[in-house]
Order: sequence, then C-alpha cells, then structure tokens
Amino acid sequence: MDTVRSALEAVKGVKEAKVDLDTKEAVVKYDAAQVKTEDLVKAVREAQGMSKYGASVKKK
Repeated sequence: MDTVRSALEAVKGVKEAKVDLDTKEAVVKYDAAQVKTEDLVKAVREAQGMSKYGASVKKK
C-alpha cells in the first residue's frame, strides 16, 4: 500500500518502510533517536483513507 509506505517514509528518521497487504503489517527501519513508535502509528492513522483502520506496534 503506497499510501501507508509513503506516510511512514515521510517521518523524519525513517530509513525504509515495507508494507504487506496480505498480512496487514509494515516493517519499518528507523533511527530510534529521531523517531518514537507513536510517531509511526500516528503517520499510519493520518495517512489518506486510513483513519477508519487501527494501527499498533508489534515489536520483535
């Protein structure tokens, strides 16, 4: 989903974002000194057309 990927990659400190529609998950590489996980969740929730969907962080 390019909308979600683009929204994540627009967050300062995000290096790469990969979104999988089948699993409804994204893998994000980011600089933890610049980005908080809450910033990533907010970016997804505020992405165009995503406000009705939930977003959460699943850590490894």
